[in-house]
Amino acid sequence: MGWVDAAVSSAMHHHLPAFEQPFELWREDGLLRFALAPGAQVDRGHMKEFIRLVGAMDPSGICPVVMEFPAHVVVADDARALLRRVCGAQGHPVALVVTHSGSRAQAEVFKHVERPAFPFRIFGDRTSAMVWALERKVGLVEGPVAGPDR
Repeated sequence: MGWVDAAVSSAMHHHLPAFEQPFELWREDGLLRFALAPGAQVDRGHMKEFIRLVGAMDPSGICPVVMEFPAHVVVADDARALLRRVCGAQGHPVALVVTHSGSRAQAEVFKHVERPAFPFRIFGDRTSAMVWALERKVGLVEGPVAGPDR
């Protein structure tokens, strides 16, 4: 076995993730999709990386983000404050998909305490979140939407 074969074999048996972030971020159907890992502990450093990646993937700052927020995720207070402060200027609309009651409570606290300046809405299912985000992408809805969510 040559050194190339040994390197490939070693890489194939390496089970640690390539990055140590508790999330995945990708572009799909004209939206940015963001999925937190179940049980993720999101600190300020993780949030900085997320914000940096979103900025690199969408420098215009207008591409909506559909975020999956699973059970038992904890986002540190300073990470939430950073998101609100930095992303208020960028304005990415965020559709937050929450299916767990504890996670929903955290999302509601973010909405009411941090009061994000960017369009933000909480959904119980992915389909409704995608529709809302796509409406903002094509410009069908301008500005804040009436009601408790923006």
